[in-house]
This record gives sequence, C-alpha cells and structure tokens, in this order.
Amino acid sequence: MEKGICTQSAIAIRKEPFHSSEMVSQLLYNELYTKLDEANGWTLIRTEHDQYEGWIWTKQHHAISEEEFERLKACKTHLTAKPIIELEGKWLTLGTPLYEPHADAMAMPSAFDPQLMIENAKKLLGVPYLWGGRTVMGIDCSGFVQICARSAGLILPRDASQQAQCGEVVYFLQETQPGDLTFFGNDEGRITHVGILIGDEQIIHASGKVRIDYLDQTGIFNKETGMHTHQLVGIKRIN
Repeated sequence: MEKGICTQSAIAIRKEPFHSSEMVSQLLYNELYTKLDEANGWTLIRTEHDQYEGWIWTKQHHAISEEEFERLKACKTHLTAKPIIELEGKWLTLGTPLYEPHADAMAMPSAFDPQLMIENAKKLLGVPYLWGGRTVMGIDCSGFVQICARSAGLILPRDASQQAQCGEVVYFLQETQPGDLTFFGNDEGRITHVGILIGDEQIIHASGKVRIDYLDQTGIFNKETGMHTHQLVGIKRIN
C-alpha cells in the first residue's frame, strides 16, 4: 500500500470524505501514514504512530516510497520541546517529530518519564480546546494527553476510550502518583474525558482550554465556578 508523510504544519483528519465532516484528529508535520483508499478527492489513511484512521484532502497527501518510509521509521525520533517553533517556514507544535537533531527538540526518551510529561503539559496551559485538535492552536483532551505522553517517551492511542484500556488500575485516590491518567464519563460509564494528575490533588486537562483543576472522589472540581464538571470513572498508571 502507498505510504505518505505530512509536509504541512498540521492536516485535518476527518471522519468522512467531506470538508464539512467532523475533524476527528490531525496529522502533524513529519508524521507517517499508509494510504488505504481514495474517494471524491479524499484519501483514507492510517497513521503510523497510533494506527488511527480517517480522511485527508487528497491535495494534502504527499506520497513517499516504501524505502523512505522504512528509513524514517528507523530514524531516531526527536520531538519539538517548545509550545511552538518555526522551521523552514512552518510553525510546529510541541511534540512534532523531527528525524534529525534540532536546537528546539529533544530525543524521544527510551523509557516513559511521567515527570517530563507533566512538565510538557504545563507548557500548553491556556491553549484553547478544539475537538480533534493536536496543536497549540487548539487541542482536545485526549490529543493533549497523547502529545504530552509521546514527548515523555510513551505512545498512547488517540481517543480517551482507547487510552483507558492502557496501564494498570489505581483503585484509590490516596494511591495515585503524578503522571497517572484519570478518566471521566457519563452516567452510562462511557469514557468522555481524560486528564493527567500532577500531584496535590490537582489535574491538568483540556476543557475549554488547557487548565489545572482539583480532583476529588466525585471528579473534577472547577475552582472558578465552584462546581464539579466531570464525573470520575477510573484512574490508570502507565509503566
């Protein structure tokens, strides 16, 4: 199957092959993918880093050879370490992969570092919420967790419900550690939100914007409104 690489700062991935369709995620610069199908001027892809499927506009598809695809996969990945940097006329968000060393990038850690994930998460404080977003221009809750985790050496799936399948269950708040992932849902138990515990009963998450709130046994407590905003359904520790 044909291979591709993102050559733009970010490309919208849509649920269906239409401009009006819901944006479910974004490709970042240098991210690799496989072409699965084509229809109506749109290309169905599967991303290499998290195996996520969706449609991109065919005019944004950039094909590469199988040999180049495998060469880049084998390269030591470096990830941009600032909220945003400029590179060759493109604006690259935190966690964008580079295949060569760069002054504003760091080599992807060989082992997961929860403290580094927290440090990078705090760099995105104030970034506005955007459904399907994965950039400093707009990010959703699971995209935020995925980007921050990758910058700390951990590859997670794209959606919160998929991320909830990873790691080991932490049963009590008193047993949590900074870097644990916390999941929230509706009355039916469906996962609808995810955030990162940072210690001192606080959580960093994307809700309206990337923000820090308090967590108790009920869920997320918004200190500005004095109300709970998300119902706690589970906590996971990724080793």
